[in-house]
Amino acid sequence: MSEFDFGARRAREFRHRAFWALFEERHPEERPRRSRHGPWFWQRGLPPVSLVITMYVAPEQNLVGVFFGRNEKLGAVDTETRLAPHRATIEERLKQRPEQTAQGFGINAIWRVNCFAEDNWPAMADWLVTEAGRFEQAVAEALNEDA
Repeated sequence: MSEFDFGARRAREFRHRAFWALFEERHPEERPRRSRHGPWFWQRGLPPVSLVITMYVAPEQNLVGVFFGRNEKLGAVDTETRLAPHRATIEERLKQRPEQTAQGFGINAIWRVNCFAEDNWPAMADWLVTEAGRFEQAVAEALNEDA
């Protein structure tokens, strides 16, 4: 069995519904702001600026993360292009270290954590909400400042 096969098998074994149920229980304020969700992610809608903040769990990589996602229903398309003029300002406000980001995801934050250890789930849920809040504040300030 290759390393990829092992990772894919483990990802299927992750209890996604249980994690997102705990997430919602710890952060009920997120439910009315949810624009979309799936087994791997939860999107917080920012309708006034046609953006979504995607919070996700990648158990096979042992990380959780946040980035500006895509959601056609809210007009959150071409996000990376739309945010490009504001990227430096947003990143300056977020003050992420290189190890806290992943290449190829635009503006993002990651936390490497054992997702299968259920005692980590409360901290993971809290981190996702905290980071999403930081992203929301940073983009709001950047759009107002650069307007």
